[in-house]
Formats: sequence, C-alpha cells, structure tokens
Amino acid sequence: MKSRNILYLLTFVFIFNSSFAQKLVNKDKLRSKFVLEKNQKEYYENLISSIYKTFRKDITTSSQKNWRKSLINAESLFLNDSKTINGIKKALSEKTDKFVKLQRAALEVAYATDSSRFVNRIKSIFNDTKDIISYAISVNYLIRIKAENHSNEFFLNDLGKHFPKWDNNPILKSLHYYLANSSSKIFSNQPSLKDLIDSPIQKGKTIIYTFLRKNRNIPGITIIKNPNGKFVKNADGTIFNIPQLAISYSNLPSYIPNGNTPTGIYSVVGTYITPTESIGPTPNILVRSPFEVSPKIFFHNKNKYKKFNKTDYDSLVPKTWQNYFPIYQSFYSGKSGRKLIIIHGSTDDLTYYKNMPYYPMSPTRGCLSSKEIWDSKTGKCLESDQVKLINAFRSTKQNKGFLVVIELDNKNKPVTLSDIVKYLD
Repeated sequence: MKSRNILYLLTFVFIFNSSFAQKLVNKDKLRSKFVLEKNQKEYYENLISSIYKTFRKDITTSSQKNWRKSLINAESLFLNDSKTINGIKKALSEKTDKFVKLQRAALEVAYATDSSRFVNRIKSIFNDTKDIISYAISVNYLIRIKAENHSNEFFLNDLGKHFPKWDNNPILKSLHYYLANSSSKIFSNQPSLKDLIDSPIQKGKTIIYTFLRKNRNIPGITIIKNPNGKFVKNADGTIFNIPQLAISYSNLPSYIPNGNTPTGIYSVVGTYITPTESIGPTPNILVRSPFEVSPKIFFHNKNKYKKFNKTDYDSLVPKTWQNYFPIYQSFYSGKSGRKLIIIHGSTDDLTYYKNMPYYPMSPTRGCLSSKEIWDSKTGKCLESDQVKLINAFRSTKQNKGFLVVIELDNKNKPVTLSDIVKYLD
C-alpha cells in the first residue's frame, strides 16, 4: 500500500475487474506520464514543499491531520534533514495521547530514522501511553537504539504491568511472542518447509509463495504453484521466479500497522489496475487479509463459519505448522485491522532509495513490491518483474487463490531459487 492517496475501491469492483479474461500483459505497451522527468520533478518538489510548510505550522485539532500526512510523506522519501527532524520532535512533544493518530505517525517516522535523538520523549510515551500501537512502536524503538540496555525480559515484564490483558489483543500478543523468542529460536523451531509447500492450502487454487529473510532490507523471491500442484515454469523449463520486496518505509515489525508485510496466508481475489500514479499502470495482484473481507470471499466459499474464526484459518495451514506462530501473523494482523496489502510494481523516483540495499526496488506501506524501471524521457516501461508475475499468475488459468508469505531465516543475502529448490520436488 502506497502512502500517497491510494484509492480503496469497493471490493465488488475489484472482483468484477478480476473476472475478465486473463489476458497477458505486454510490457512494451505500458506507459506512465507520472515517470516523465518534468512531472516527477514537479510532483516531488510540491510534495516536499508541502511537508516543510506543514512543519512550520502549529499543531492544532484542525491541523493535526495534515501533520500526520506530512510525517508519513516525509517517511516515504526518507527525509532526514533538520526540518524533518524538528517536525518529528514537535509532533512528539505534544502531550502523550493528546492526538493519538499523530503520535503514532511521529513514533513511526522516528523509528524509521534509526536515530537515538528522540529517546527521552519516546521513553516518556512508553511509560505513559494507554494506546496499544504507540506502546508497541515505543518498545521497538527503545530496543532498536538499545536504550539503557534494557533486555527483552524488562519489556516483557513491563508489557504485563502496562496491559494485564495483553493476550486478548492481537498486536500485544504478537509483541509478546517476538519479545519472548529470539530469531534463532524461531527459525530453529520452524516446521518442515516442504510440508508447507506440498500443502494444497485449498484444492484447485493457484498458490503464490513469497520467501523472505528476517532482514527485510534484503529482497526475497516469489514463485507460483498451479492448481495441479506443479510450479509455473519459464520457457526454458526453469521454475518461474522473481525478486520480491516486502519492507515498509518504516521497517517496523509486521504486527504494527504500516509495518513490514506480515508472514502468513492471504486470499488472492483477482487482479486490477490502480489509479494511484506512484504505483503505475501495471496490473496488481489483489490480496486480502483475514478479517478484511467476508469469510465467504476470503475462503472462496469454503468457510465453515459466517464470522472469521481461527478454525477456518487452521484449515489452510498444514498440521505440522499449526503451532508455529509466524504462519498466523497475517491472521492476527488482519484481526488488528491491517488491510490494503497488494502485490504491485512502482513508478516512484528511485533516486530516493539509491542508498538502500534493495535499490532499484521500492519500499511501500507494507505491500509486496516488484521491480520496475521506467524511461523518464518517453514514459515507457523498460523492465518489469511485475509484468512477469502477472503473466505467470494468469498462465495458471485461475484468478483466485492464496498467497503464502514466509521468512526462511536471518541470513544477510538475497533469497534465490537455490535456497528453496530442494523443497519443490
């Protein structure tokens, strides 16, 4: 999900669009006016000017919405100059929980800067807030900058005191799990990847798999399984695969709204073309999180219960994986209200990400993004992994299915086909 005015159209419109014949996309016919040098220059100059203009104003009941928008826009451009830092400080200086949504945005952007300069104010919010999201972000910020070298045990104890009924909240339940379990312990306890890949999830459906590292700055890989259980292949007989990025602008954990793409299972309900210019004209794969749509839509009419129930979700998960918390992250994130996660390309100005390890790919507000390269002189699409993905998906003759997102390990190198091919027999 992009940060800049993505239009959340009605579900039935998406499904209607997805029912069209599965026509392959011709990359050479794709055009975008947004990528033209003049248009991008004007767009980003106006956006940055608007951000700085907001940061010069006072924060009031009527202005706090614009403040929130400006902070998120600054985050999406990785602005880290004095004007932006002062804006973050100003927003964080408001009385704790006075403007909760603004407070969350300020905490998110502060985390994204990877700077300890906000530590005193965020410690105060951590101690005083009654807002669950603000608390969760504060904990992650304080851990990230190693504030006073507090251990995870310290934060686990505080969580129990701060929110005695934490187990009833999906965000706090997830926070507790990741505080209580180190990455090495989580991955050492991961069930057989072959069991997950061999599972049909639901008979007769196309399955998209995205395999990631714990470090989301590192690209993962996406492959597709036909309804008959065989993997989509390239013309040369090799298994189709593309690099995939699943990092948010903030790089916050996936259980926090707007954080990285949660692991787990999602419903695929079709494809569509968004009107959002910064995503572009390449069709996207429309993904729905649990609780985002009705169980009837999510489970493709195979649900047992009329309301979302963990038992229905369990039916998608191989038995050997049903005690592994990370496969349920999409379920708990959806329960907390997470939505608008799709698989898309990008027409962003990539120069804003040139210093990032995933360049020339683009971060998002929590979606899965595919690399696209555009000609700033002509507006033509020069390269598109998203087109390859759409065409591979449509080659399965299905426009509905499931997406499975999984972290393999905490290695610091891109996922390649060689990492998973041994599980695909």
